[in-house]
Amino acid sequence: MKAQYSRKTILGVIGVLVATGGYGGYTVVKGYEKYGGDFETRRHIVARVIDGDTIDIEDKIRVRLLGVNAPERGECYFEKSKKTLETLLTGSTVIVEKDITGKDRFGRLLRYVKIPADNPEEDALFVNSELVRRGAAFAESIAPDTKYRDLFATAQREAKKAKTGLWGACDYESENEDLREADSLPPSPKCTIKGNISEKGYGKNYFMEGCPNYLSMKIDPRKGEAWFCSEREAQKAGFTRSASCDNPF
Repeated sequence: MKAQYSRKTILGVIGVLVATGGYGGYTVVKGYEKYGGDFETRRHIVARVIDGDTIDIEDKIRVRLLGVNAPERGECYFEKSKKTLETLLTGSTVIVEKDITGKDRFGRLLRYVKIPADNPEEDALFVNSELVRRGAAFAESIAPDTKYRDLFATAQREAKKAKTGLWGACDYESENEDLREADSLPPSPKCTIKGNISEKGYGKNYFMEGCPNYLSMKIDPRKGEAWFCSEREAQKAGFTRSASCDNPF
């Protein structure tokens, strides 16, 4: 009986050690088998720049830069946007930083990208923010990934004011003004939930009747906005319930 109890005790201890990831100096890292446990802290080699907001690192790991949105192929400033990112990353290794969302629906990792300084007293180069500051990309922080939203918004205001990059070469500001004037009607009287995309960096939020600013809010499908028939439908489309609906006053 004593021997049996000891065996159970030993097995129990081993189980605890394995569960906590500490047996014989070995650490179990769940969810990082493909990337390695130090993925967020080690330096990565940039293998390829895809466009102004997407890169490949190491062994074909595709990374979409968070908080920014560069012009697509065929749009004004696409080539220069891509070239700006290539110039920033040439000869450098990078570290990546996660916000809330790990990857998008295309399987790309969503990360902030930084180039560490060789001198410990110097700041790292924040690539995402630098793209916006140089007018090579738009600031576009979508909830819940809004850690640097204010930083990006400030960089964009300064770039627009100075007509830096795409703000001086393209007519995006006028196009955005036109989009703000557009509106649409709900597809059904029962579909009254408004899916709005903020131009001030607050991301994709949905609003129901009774929420602040609901009546004055316009929904323009050309911007990716939409009407929804249920909260579940809105959430499935990537929209988050606006906090103002829970705290209207």
